[in-house]
Amino acid sequence: MSVPRFTTLLLDLDGTLLDVEMRSFLEAFFPLAAARFGGPAETQRISLAMMAAARAMMEARDGSRTVDLVFLETIATAIGSTPAAVRTAFAAFYRGEFERLHRLVRPLPGARAFVTGALGRGYQLILATNPVFFLDPIRTRLRWAGLDDVPFSLVTCAELMFWTKPHVGYYRQILAMTGRRPEECLMVGDDPAMDMAAKEAGIATWLAEGADTTPKDAPLADRRGTLGKLANWLRET
Repeated sequence: MSVPRFTTLLLDLDGTLLDVEMRSFLEAFFPLAAARFGGPAETQRISLAMMAAARAMMEARDGSRTVDLVFLETIATAIGSTPAAVRTAFAAFYRGEFERLHRLVRPLPGARAFVTGALGRGYQLILATNPVFFLDPIRTRLRWAGLDDVPFSLVTCAELMFWTKPHVGYYRQILAMTGRRPEECLMVGDDPAMDMAAKEAGIATWLAEGADTTPKDAPLADRRGTLGKLANWLRET
């Protein structure tokens, strides 16, 4: 049987194209963002409200509204505000204080070479990042990764998506939005639970591993290895 010729690569961002330890990043993110909504005495309460709103996004199942609305409405209810006011506050935060988190991330070695090589070989690239962030902070993190000039055909973000990872609806929505068939696509990501779930939508999967990491348990991963190993494998298809 011949190796399938993919036309489209779905690429995760955090941990795959951007070097970041998400636990530390989120521990810094929530109190920093919460300060937009109240003084120091309110920071913990508002941070907890944001965490609850993020969980609500992850638990959205009916596909009736984009996950940004789930997030905004959940926070607004918790802090006695309106979704519009919360959106405005977050927009200002992402233009300002969010930049302080740059110190917690760095470009992932080899990521840019992989992306430019894939583009050079004619692959369509989709930034299949978990859409728990709005588009503005995703674009900021792409800049931090040194990839803000990459012509992704789609960037999944909270304003667009009706589901988050690992829901199969997230991957099916990508297919519907791009007109791609599952067999044309390869999902590349470092999270066995979130990214390899693409297999449930019929999409082949590659578990991205760093050069110094040990293999992870990922029963839905078709293949695994570094981005360099993936680049070599794609050249053979």
